[in-house]
Amino acid sequence: MTKINIDLTSTITQGDDTETFHKNATGEIEISDQAIRISYLEDGEIPVKMLLKDKELILRRGVDHNNYSLLKFTPGEKKACRYVAAGRQMDLTSVTNLLEFVDQNDNSQKLQVEYDLFSGLYLVGNYTVTLIFT
Repeated sequence: MTKINIDLTSTITQGDDTETFHKNATGEIEISDQAIRISYLEDGEIPVKMLLKDKELILRRGVDHNNYSLLKFTPGEKKACRYVAAGRQMDLTSVTNLLEFVDQNDNSQKLQVEYDLFSGLYLVGNYTVTLIFT
């Protein structure tokens, strides 16, 4: 694992409201032929682990086995997801519009994910997440 700095920007659109968040964290990245693994602490306390392989991103966010979110992203596919907020679990479906991991010219990498979350047929929101690793 290599130590990295993470610059995260997240834009959430729910109905007519749009909000953008910007966070920085330190973490680790491991790049192999089969997968890219990323881990960091969100807000210094919530563990986040990502696994990127074959155009699929699996994101696990949370502290223990009973209280964690599990999101899956594959471009053009619907994926069952589990999201925990305020101790309440929601079963959702993700539809990924963009999943891209690129090496940038300045010795950094960028992961960008654009997706929609649904609860049944109801659109919860549109999300764009960009992580830049240095």
